[in-house]
Amino acid sequence: AELLRGGDVVILWGERLAHGPRGAQALTRLIRLAADTGAKLIEIPENANARGLREVGCSPALGPGLADAPAPGRDGASILAGLADGELTALVTTHARTEGPKWEQALDAAAHVVAFSDFLSPALAEHANVVFPSESYAEREGTVTHTDGRIQRVRQAVGRPGAVRAAWSVIEDLLAALSSPTGAQTAAMVWQEITEAVGPYAGVTLEAMGGHGVRWAETGSAPPGELPEAPSDEAPAAGGTGLRLGSVRSLWAGPETEHSPALRFLKPEGVAELSPEDAKKRGVGAGETVTVHSNGTSVRARAALRSAVPAGSVFLVDGGTGLPDGESVEVTRG
Repeated sequence: AELLRGGDVVILWGERLAHGPRGAQALTRLIRLAADTGAKLIEIPENANARGLREVGCSPALGPGLADAPAPGRDGASILAGLADGELTALVTTHARTEGPKWEQALDAAAHVVAFSDFLSPALAEHANVVFPSESYAEREGTVTHTDGRIQRVRQAVGRPGAVRAAWSVIEDLLAALSSPTGAQTAAMVWQEITEAVGPYAGVTLEAMGGHGVRWAETGSAPPGELPEAPSDEAPAAGGTGLRLGSVRSLWAGPETEHSPALRFLKPEGVAELSPEDAKKRGVGAGETVTVHSNGTSVRARAALRSAVPAGSVFLVDGGTGLPDGESVEVTRG
């Protein structure tokens, strides 16, 4: 507590803090702690540019400018479940990782699949009706929002090969076919549309960003915030006697390391990280092959013993199991 009152303090917190059964309680206490001590908060999102996507309305619960959505939407897991159950029939994906049993079930059930992808995965090759070749990170022009809220320009570094087009221009053509074009003809015009729809971005121009970016919270357009009400402290039901599963994505995970011969040596292997205490209980040694399993779903991985892993947990590094975070799993040798 004394450290939090020792001058300028920033608390870094991970987005997945909110994903657990006590996520609301954890976030409420975090916000109140910052308010009581004067500390600043910086969220480390689960995916790149997640803050920017959320601010422009790419969220099931939020509209543009972090306003409440007029009606609740679906997150990725519920979209896949809706396709598998027949509630949804069509799917549009952008740079999605389409591996795993839940993706397989959803794509099998979908009547129509449109994908924006820079690589043609086996799943898309089998199920997609239309695949638009998408830009790689070096071919894009636009903006990215950093974890501290700084909006910075992204400039195209290399030309787009073949039939690859900017994703916004393809979407504009699709909107025109649906009789709802925005009229945007350049990336700058798209940004202008965004600033008109997203209140906190009002007045933030590409010229003002320059090479350093702009923190919109410092422009005077940030809406006032309110402390949330304290949620119930009722404890969730116990999740079983196994280990609680978490997932970790390697820095080198991605289609680039899978498809490029020069980078393939960086492709991460499946690793199960667990505490030495839990490994000893299960007779597992470092480097041994283990099976992580629950409810008929399993994956094999190499065991890595980490003293930083809390007892009672296991973390899969790029396991691709389809098992959700927080699932109670068991780890066995072999």
